[in-house]
Amino acid sequence: MDFEKKYPITQQPGDFVTIQWTRGYKAVDLYYKNELIGSVQGAGKLKAGTTITDTVLGTIGLKLSEKPVMLNVIIDGYHSPVNVSHPVKELKKIATLFWLLAVFSFIAGAFEIGVFSGTGALQGMIILINGLILITYFISAVFVGRGKTWAYYLGFSVFTFFTLMTLLVLLSGFMWGYLLYIFQAFRIAALGVLIFNLKTANAARKHQRYGSFNDTQLLDTTL
Repeated sequence: MDFEKKYPITQQPGDFVTIQWTRGYKAVDLYYKNELIGSVQGAGKLKAGTTITDTVLGTIGLKLSEKPVMLNVIIDGYHSPVNVSHPVKELKKIATLFWLLAVFSFIAGAFEIGVFSGTGALQGMIILINGLILITYFISAVFVGRGKTWAYYLGFSVFTFFTLMTLLVLLSGFMWGYLLYIFQAFRIAALGVLIFNLKTANAARKHQRYGSFNDTQLLDTTL
């Protein structure tokens, strides 16, 4: 074997498994407490994802990520904290979506304020509501970028509520216009993306029940 790396076990703080592998991941050995508990031959199996069953640790999943090509270890349904595909790390990437929603909210809000210009108190209410929405997306973007699941749920809930509200308004005929329909189509598409990524937020929340692992700089060592 050419390389070795320790993978901490999320649900067993202070415990870890050790992976040894050859260049190109052609052969991989998995050790727990200095005992070999499984081997995998062929990088193809690791790209597709494979499992090893152990009487103590349960089911151990091994899968290569694509960019970068790194081995991820999932023990009994929990990612090792050093996995590049760890749910919390994946959640942080979604922050970009909330930054885009913030920009969209600013543009749509400016349009709505223009539509209701000269309506006095109604325009003031529109400004207040859009301001609060913009602040919400900003908060979600910042804290999702820090891996906070509550921020994802906050942004998701607010966006879902106002998407449904605007849909009801359009269906009622109270407001209409091609630009409004385009905005609503964008909202529905964005809502689909948010729903799809709920699984990442839920997985991150599941892992965070065991706290965070600070020492993520466990480098591969050459044997």
